[in-house]
Amino acid sequence: MRRFVRLGALDDVRRLLDRMHPADMVQILRTLAPAERKAFTDVLLAHERAGEVLADLPEPQVEEILVQVSNERIASLVSRLAPDKAADLLRLLFEDRVVAILKLLDEKTAAILDRLMTYGPETAGGMMTTRFLALDRHTRVGEAVSRIRSEPEAEMVFYLYVVDETQRLEGVVSLRQLVLAGQDQELREIMNPKAIRVRVDTPRAEVADVISRYNLLAVPVVDASNVLCGIVTVDDAIDAITDETTREVYRMAGLNTEDRIATPPYESVRRRLPWMILNLATAILASWVISFFEASIAQVVALATLMPIVASMGGIGATQASTVIVRGIALGEIDFSSARRALLKEILVGMTIGVATGLVMALTAFVWKGNPWLGLIICLAMILNLLVAGASGAAIPLLLKWLKLDPALGSSVIVTTFTDCFGFMSFLGLGTLLLSHLK
Repeated sequence: MRRFVRLGALDDVRRLLDRMHPADMVQILRTLAPAERKAFTDVLLAHERAGEVLADLPEPQVEEILVQVSNERIASLVSRLAPDKAADLLRLLFEDRVVAILKLLDEKTAAILDRLMTYGPETAGGMMTTRFLALDRHTRVGEAVSRIRSEPEAEMVFYLYVVDETQRLEGVVSLRQLVLAGQDQELREIMNPKAIRVRVDTPRAEVADVISRYNLLAVPVVDASNVLCGIVTVDDAIDAITDETTREVYRMAGLNTEDRIATPPYESVRRRLPWMILNLATAILASWVISFFEASIAQVVALATLMPIVASMGGIGATQASTVIVRGIALGEIDFSSARRALLKEILVGMTIGVATGLVMALTAFVWKGNPWLGLIICLAMILNLLVAGASGAAIPLLLKWLKLDPALGSSVIVTTFTDCFGFMSFLGLGTLLLSHLK
């Protein structure tokens, strides 16, 4: 594909696109250089599956492409997409363009998209599609099967949703139940009345959790009056989980999720520099702690040699504890009632690891430097620092959650600073107290 693009063989590019899955087109578009991407995009936008490709690209790339595309072309792309994907695409545009594009669509499609865009993108309403099958509770099984055959555009036919006269959700019938039931039975006789559902304002992460927890292929979305508004399918839940995982990983590293491989260098610098300055401030704080013990280090150089080990082990221990806690918070495994148990567990784990690694390091220091007192000091310092690492690694994410802040956003910087400072203070402080035994 790259060779055809470079040669300007656009007919060959079109023929290749005809044989490719949209997911493979996305992969190619992500790896092309900017100049190649422009030529490839010009051909892609004329392809009938261009909308599916744009729906799966990172938002910054889609925005960059849509700026160059006419309203008429976008309207054509949107009309062929599932409503939820189309609404996501339109959310990336300025409001005046959205209004102009909706006017180019047929009245029914425009009304559906306009309603979907009223919901926040991070809610069930913003995720849901309106292409589903919902039938009256008195519909007979034979009629229901005929409806399934007559509506090929329905996105999830594994579930048939049962509603009353006012479109309130009453139950759900699986495809298996429908096939095994008698043709003259009514849906209300075979439906499961305890259908799991979510509200239109349910957060995106919770919707994905519901689908994952109950092993569903789709979950119905209802409003405050229990009226069925749409469904969220498992593929959208997977996308939500992937996005949330990426977000958490980026936040723990102090990165913006828009910072990607294709991001221009100046943009990456602009996004990363503030976080690096914050890290620089914390490093200066750790060095300031060390400065109190310069006289001790000048007399026993071995202290300078070994102190990074204590700080490093504490930082790793704290990061492990905070990662477990942040994940538990994200998955709903930890709330404030179980926080105390999680905190005590991480303190116990940190202290136990501190004892084990401290003893190993005590023996290493004795063999290396020939001084048993140095081994004792580093052993005690590691026990204390890993105990603090477990406590801070668990407590800081919980505290941030209690303050309604993102636990992942500041945990790594705060706990690492905490363990660095405490590690240096405990090791160099003990070394200063026992200085006469180290000379």
